Amino acid sequence: MPSLTFLLLSPLILLVGMHYSVQFSAAFQFAPPRSSSSILTRFPEEVGQTFLHPQLLSSSCTVRSKIIAIQSTIGNGENYNDFDDDEGMLTNEIQPIIGNNWMKRSSSIDFMPAELTNSNSGSDDESIYMDVGINGNTFGTADLSRRMHEAMMTVATKSYPGGNVPQELRDVYLLYAMDATAKEAVKVAMDSNGYALNLGKDEAMQDEGAWGQIDNVVLLDPTSGQPTKGDDGSNVYNSFVEAISKGGWEPGEGYSFIVREVPARKKAMDLEALLRALDPDGTLWDEAKKQGILLPGEEIDSLKQLAMDCEQRVKSAPFEATDEAKVFRGGSSKGYNVISRSALRKSNRNTDGSENETTLLHVMDSLANHGCLIVDLTDGDASTYDATIMSEMWDTTASFFDLAMNDETMRNSIPPMQQAEGVGSSHAMVGFASFKDGDNQFLETRIRRSDGALLPSETSTIVGEDGAKILADAFHVMAEVGKDIVRIATAASSVDVNAFVVKGSSFVMSQEEEGSPSIAGLSFDEASVSGFVDEESGPCKEDMNRGKVLASNAALLLTDEIIDDGKPLLTNEINRNEGPVSMSPHRMCRYSNSNKSTNKKEVISEIFGAHTDTSFVTIVPAAKVSGLEVFDEDSLQWYRPELNARKHAKTLDPKGNMDGLFPWHSRYLIVMPGELLQLTSRNNIPAAVHRVVASVESPRLSAPVLLRARPGTQMNVERYLGSLDKADSLLLECNEMKMEEIHDALQQSSKS
Repeated sequence: MPSLTFLLLSPLILLVGMHYSVQFSAAFQFAPPRSSSSILTRFPEEVGQTFLHPQLLSSSCTVRSKIIAIQSTIGNGENYNDFDDDEGMLTNEIQPIIGNNWMKRSSSIDFMPAELTNSNSGSDDESIYMDVGINGNTFGTADLSRRMHEAMMTVATKSYPGGNVPQELRDVYLLYAMDATAKEAVKVAMDSNGYALNLGKDEAMQDEGAWGQIDNVVLLDPTSGQPTKGDDGSNVYNSFVEAISKGGWEPGEGYSFIVREVPARKKAMDLEALLRALDPDGTLWDEAKKQGILLPGEEIDSLKQLAMDCEQRVKSAPFEATDEAKVFRGGSSKGYNVISRSALRKSNRNTDGSENETTLLHVMDSLANHGCLIVDLTDGDASTYDATIMSEMWDTTASFFDLAMNDETMRNSIPPMQQAEGVGSSHAMVGFASFKDGDNQFLETRIRRSDGALLPSETSTIVGEDGAKILADAFHVMAEVGKDIVRIATAASSVDVNAFVVKGSSFVMSQEEEGSPSIAGLSFDEASVSGFVDEESGPCKEDMNRGKVLASNAALLLTDEIIDDGKPLLTNEINRNEGPVSMSPHRMCRYSNSNKSTNKKEVISEIFGAHTDTSFVTIVPAAKVSGLEVFDEDSLQWYRPELNARKHAKTLDPKGNMDGLFPWHSRYLIVMPGELLQLTSRNNIPAAVHRVVASVESPRLSAPVLLRARPGTQMNVERYLGSLDKADSLLLECNEMKMEEIHDALQQSSKS
């Protein structure tokens, strides 16, 4: 039972999950917007009532924030203060008074191009068209326009002899300065009210006049800031062109304006603003700090905090289970899509050795935001070899549990769960175990390193020699998929921080190098400080590309040397004491639900509780009976990926033509990130919180592989993850630690 303090703090703890999506989206620019169903993703009342604007005070672009009240009313004359609602301010009539700051929904969007009109898709990036009023004094249009124009003219004068810019172009630059200033003011106004400009990917939408219709423009007196007449005596102009040509506007002169039909989208709430809304006086925050609870926005800078982060996210996940008809099956964003096995292979990297960007973005989106990646072993039926192996594995697993359940002699021939012979680690267990009065049964197997045989060797007495070989073959299929995914995710995270980028390095590195990345024989950090590279100039494009290649090669080294795939390590470049048995288990599981709970009406329930794994990745073959649930960090709910895989299979083979070769689920692997990948991804990818649920109707079989570290190996940050200067506190703590020590440090009392 959670403590009262934990329950009080749970709203803050829940935000830890949200932290990953926000952080990852900012780092890689591909995570999908948070769905509209997410809790607490809109601005609170006090934020919704204000505009925030930048005042540019110096050439260094120092920004001072100033908060002003929105001067607008709704029909009953009361200030609108609820941006959680699409009604109210956005649909009630507001008098658009020039010179005030206000915002309301546009009444017409006829002028907009078809690709930016409302699609009614229900997604948060759907455009909402707004009319906006901006007061030039409060948004500093005078000073900002001067700076905009000066910057443009500085560039322009360099393009013409003697710096003589043609007059017709000078007029164009005036218009662009006025328009760009207005757009920046609107951006800030929207940002402070929970919205953002939504101009799409069309570069034409960035052009002057394309982002909205300028309606009214009023020039401001430079001394008093009050509205003033233009050169032609007019008080108001209908466009920026008129304000310049008739009113004589010059850069450095302020102006207020109204712009209509500006495409906008709702914006996910800033994490700090959300925390202020939940805990305005800081009471919960102070209490959490006293209890040592890691809070959103805090850096995970130690193994202790990483373990704490995982434990908190486990505790904050809901306990209730939902049946197949109602459970979340995934959304429409790319991170929920199935990826082909071939896309993950080393051979799919770019010709220069860097990771394929499309694959990289897909992998990172799935793991960071949704907690798992679904892999199609057949590449859309192009190759059936691996799926056939998985099908045979399922037959072998079913045969084992049938005999173990019904034949006591057979069951007793398998040793109980115990430490594998000849290993020094208590984590290297093999054997059979049964829990919850037989509802949960497990056969823990491992690969013997010397000959690839399956342990415990007694398994073959039940499934036969061929069955034992099939289980070993299936282990290797899954291990190779897992290693590829760890390579891609680790490389992506290194690229994100430029961990392998060294200025001037591109001309001294060979295309294919073995061993640790180096520059002309020097280690990565040695080259940085030796004077071998030019410290005065920044890295060029070639340096950046070379950094991507090195990141991928280093991540490949990590997966080959550190991850225990059951095979002997052939290289002598690193110290290790592998031991005779793989540290990565292949676990055969049978889950059933005898409904011994007090609630007899409960048809589905959690039978293996929420947890994270101390692994690089956990690979779960999709099962015929769904039951694996992953806590989706983006949608903040339990996600059942096997149902998503089932949907994909029906699309791929609607008539079941391949059923004669293998059942549909043998195509798919569900790959979940573990705590060790959270480490090597620099906390970009949280270890997946997952659990197993089962119904009373039918048991569920499962056969996960947990990819762990090879015994005796060390975490060499420079070798696998790049410059120590780019390493965070967590990686620096782990540098040169044995992987067993890292594993032990991540264990918690709550783990089984």
